[in-house]
Amino acid sequence: MTESKRINEAVPKPVHESAGSYLGHLWASIAMTVTLGIICCGIYPLIVWAIAQGIFPNQANGSLVKKDGTYTTKDEEAVGSSLLGQNFSLPQYFTPRPSSAGNGYDPTSSGSSNLGPLSDKLINGLTQAAATQPTTAPVASTAPAGTPGAATSVAATAPAASQPSETLAFDGIRLRTIHYALNNNISFKLYNLSPDGTKVEVPISKFEDSSGNPIDTALVDAFPHPENDAPDRVVLVAGDFHKADGTPVMIPADAVTGSGSGLDPHITPDNADLQATRVAAARNISVDKVQELIAEHTDAPSLGIFGDPGVNVLMLNLALDNKYPVPAAAPATQPAAH
Repeated sequence: MTESKRINEAVPKPVHESAGSYLGHLWASIAMTVTLGIICCGIYPLIVWAIAQGIFPNQANGSLVKKDGTYTTKDEEAVGSSLLGQNFSLPQYFTPRPSSAGNGYDPTSSGSSNLGPLSDKLINGLTQAAATQPTTAPVASTAPAGTPGAATSVAATAPAASQPSETLAFDGIRLRTIHYALNNNISFKLYNLSPDGTKVEVPISKFEDSSGNPIDTALVDAFPHPENDAPDRVVLVAGDFHKADGTPVMIPADAVTGSGSGLDPHITPDNADLQATRVAAARNISVDKVQELIAEHTDAPSLGIFGDPGVNVLMLNLALDNKYPVPAAAPATQPAAH
């Protein structure tokens, strides 16, 4: 026997096993899909849900808050979520950051204005032509009910009140700054700024209506609009912001700009401090008491290093209502019946 023949006989011959039928592979794939579906889409989420409900029930249900400032897992008891900003406009409340979520603070439409830092619209605002309104208004009928002509008398017309020629399409940072200052008793000056840098003070009354309210459209029109301004145009700017005690102050950026989500529940401590005087006056309490609550509801940076301290507006306002409620207005005296 030759050497090569002995080697060939010593090497085992390969066994050709069947790869299985097509149906066998199909059923195995279906079984694996169903098994993984049950595990990944049923058992695993159920385990995570059970752990979350058992250990973190408040966080797992949206960090819902009751009127007394405590957490709840029941939707019907909730007045908000500590994770979502919502609007407050009355003077006895701290106000949150501006919001572009939907029509403002809409949790179903989270988002920002998507305007860049150099946007004229974002900085200076935008006005638009007012929608055309009817030039006549209905006049109440003077004819007795049921008499001929009563119906046509109701439809009679008379000149309506004059309509504004334009409306505010977007407020912008400059206008927000002025409103923030006015709302929080921060003094400032308006200036006409010439192209050569010359500033001439302008009384704010020039941009107020007969009730003393600022005319937003007039202010926005007077602000700079670099894309459309003529080279020699004189524009309106605000400056020299001071607290009531004369201390110079800078308006915090978060007071006049929105967050990326439009639903940030926090404001900066500097923003809260500037609002404290207004809130204290509206509730007839000392500023020190308001400052104590601000400190209690200031959240530290995550893990002590990530982010900045922030004041939770909803939790702070609820604490104010519970500790220093605004007295209800006395009902109007009704004349005695005769």
